[in-house]
Amino acid sequence: MADGGGGGQQAAPAAGGVMGTLASWGGGMWNYTTSTLNSLMGFEDLDVVNPDSGQAEHGSTSDVQQLQGVDEAERQKAFTNYRDYIGMDITSLVTLPVWIMEPFSILQTMAQIMEYNEALDKASACEDPYERLAWVVGFCVGTYGSLERTWKPFNPILGETFELELENGTKFFSEQVSHHPPIGAGHGENTNWTYDIVSAPSTKFLGNSVEIYPVGRSRIKLRKTGEEFSLVPPNTKANNVVIGRTWIDTAGEFTVLNCTSGAKCSLYFTPCGWFGSGRYEVSGHIYTEEGRKVLALAGKWNSHLDMVKCDAEGDPLPGAETVRLWTCKPKPTDDKYGFTYFARMLNSCKGINPMPSDSRRRPDRAALEAGDNATAGAEKYALEEMQRAERREREKRGDAWQPRWFRPNSDAKIYPIEYPPDQCPLWEFNGEALKREKRPAKPDDDFAGIDFCPWQYPEIHQYDDGTPDG
Repeated sequence: MADGGGGGQQAAPAAGGVMGTLASWGGGMWNYTTSTLNSLMGFEDLDVVNPDSGQAEHGSTSDVQQLQGVDEAERQKAFTNYRDYIGMDITSLVTLPVWIMEPFSILQTMAQIMEYNEALDKASACEDPYERLAWVVGFCVGTYGSLERTWKPFNPILGETFELELENGTKFFSEQVSHHPPIGAGHGENTNWTYDIVSAPSTKFLGNSVEIYPVGRSRIKLRKTGEEFSLVPPNTKANNVVIGRTWIDTAGEFTVLNCTSGAKCSLYFTPCGWFGSGRYEVSGHIYTEEGRKVLALAGKWNSHLDMVKCDAEGDPLPGAETVRLWTCKPKPTDDKYGFTYFARMLNSCKGINPMPSDSRRRPDRAALEAGDNATAGAEKYALEEMQRAERREREKRGDAWQPRWFRPNSDAKIYPIEYPPDQCPLWEFNGEALKREKRPAKPDDDFAGIDFCPWQYPEIHQYDDGTPDG
């Protein structure tokens, strides 16, 4: 289903309590860096290999939860509504019920990469340029440790935002800057580095599977050295989304380029083979500017990544020390959605007074978190209707949509490995969100699901009794 248009700049807060009946599937991400590559489908527990072999190895039950009340008959019945989309990009075309969703916005999934931001601090402090690149790669791979979930996050409303501030001074801010096509932009920083992302994914529906193309642009800059890095992740495929057990695989080349020097990392994500062979495995090398191998990398994208010095053939040098670049942190074993502890923190509004457009204030997200699926679906539909009303109002007034916290940057340089501007537009953070004076909150305050307002025209939105929202 197309979500319709609309959204707007943050204004006076709109009250909660909006009602409706449906939920839609769409959205921009990365997720990256990847942001939600492995979170797009979720009808059953995740199988990690050929599900028809009868001997397939299963993924972690702590992170892959079976959806209650959803059986194959329901999926096949639902498929009759989707089959006309075979071969199409369904990023914002297909209607899916709220029971496949998790209480998380795609903007929040973009922030998950910040969980292992200390790897960038280590990169900044590293004297060897190739080891610096390896630490950047460790940071980038770390996000995959949180992406085994098979639930679908909410597609952001145009103008929706998400903000994060960690105890070590790291900050992250994201905004949905476009609705059709869905595009999210994000910026992270601390005293050692900056991180910028534009996420503009596309998909292809293949009947019983969905191919996900993580179109985007992610750049990391180290303040100390002035080096800038760009990365391009591999594709992901959700298999058996209609018939059979749903399982997800990420496979192919993951490239990180030092745009300043020309050094590069090429990391290969092994496709999942028969009987689980190769599941999660990653391996590759750091290359000099001249293309010579100097470091070998190996690990599993759900647990760890190591580096070791190597010879020109790529084999580890005798006696060389193996250095752990990233280790996946322990995860809760009883979380319904397979959230990590970090994801739980991203969803908490306790003692925080986020801006009215923040994802944590969404009433549909809050209702789903509370276990009220019916209200979550109704609130989701109502928000979409308000978004459509915003689009109609803009057309009526002749106004143009302008994001508040990011701006187009058509003059930015495009590096060789990156997507061209017609596939991934250029956006840059204007810095104002991190300079503003924040409204204080009491320790017991919790604004989750309350006064969500990403709207450009809050005065046009009505309660059921006809009074204005704001």
